[in-house]
Amino acid sequence: MINWDPALYLRFESDRNKPITDLLHHIELASPKRAIDIGCGPGNSTGFVARRWPEAEVIGLDSSKAMLETARKAYPHLQWVEYDATQGLAPLGPFDLVFSNAALQWMPDQTRVVPDFFGLLSPGGVLAVQIPHNVDSPLHQAMQTLAKSQKWRGRLPKGNPIQYHPVGFYYDILAALTGAFEIWTTRYHHVLNAHEEIVEWYKGTGFRPYLDQLDTPGQAEFLADMLAEVRPLYPAQSDGRILFTFERLFFVGTKIDEKEPLHD
Repeated sequence: MINWDPALYLRFESDRNKPITDLLHHIELASPKRAIDIGCGPGNSTGFVARRWPEAEVIGLDSSKAMLETARKAYPHLQWVEYDATQGLAPLGPFDLVFSNAALQWMPDQTRVVPDFFGLLSPGGVLAVQIPHNVDSPLHQAMQTLAKSQKWRGRLPKGNPIQYHPVGFYYDILAALTGAFEIWTTRYHHVLNAHEEIVEWYKGTGFRPYLDQLDTPGQAEFLADMLAEVRPLYPAQSDGRILFTFERLFFVGTKIDEKEPLHD
């Protein structure tokens, strides 16, 4: 299991929150009674859901004790559940909104998991998901190159532990579930002060599977090597800051209420 650091994750909270609010703007639900945030992390995404629909019962679910401890302290009025979302959530349903922000990429067998999420919905309910879609980014290419290098080969996990799929993969899953869905990508350009901040950003997320395999000196060595790889890939702007480009994939699907009458 990955060792998550809530404080490190929240260091770039304002940047991480932008996709959450963008996803919420695409959800057309007037007054959902029950909502669940799957892979809620430290609760920042759950907080946005609760503020959008203050009358709803909102549950945050995550498998990390550390993340949930932070979430409970920040939002004591919400419900928090420690559970592995890949093990089936049917006993918790049904929900009018199933929300998941930057969590699905950590789950294997998404051809089963996404329909499981959709199956939690009440008729007319909405599944709303955001996941990173930057496997082709310079940072990820550098990470994979470094992991396969002679120096690091054998010390790090083989392959990419994060489950990335193309847009068409999710289209096919959603098309088999509902005729009412949309799918899109958005490219964000985060303004960071230095290359070190790119490494710090991923130290809290994408680097975790690698760092968890290393002792403290090994972690420092890996991060130093990553910084050396990153510097030439992200040139500084005229004011010395760095544009960290990050693409994300979104999809929103509605469970059609078959009881509703058809209209011409």
